[in-house]
Amino acid sequence: RMAVGCLVELAFKVATGEIKNGFAVIRPPGHHAEESTAMGFCFFNSVAISAKLLQQKLSVGRIL
Repeated sequence: RMAVGCLVELAFKVATGEIKNGFAVIRPPGHHAEESTAMGFCFFNSVAISAKLLQQKLSVGRIL
């Protein structure tokens, strides 16, 4: 949960222009987890969660 929260916070700060860019030094994003399925010891796919929240909350259309 902490890794996901860190990435979500970083993504929102970059998307809103609060900071220019960032690099999240966290467990590999998603690592084993699928978008909606936990696998291995990974319960959350932090990249998928961050992308989805950016689309929902900030109406971001494209995410690289």
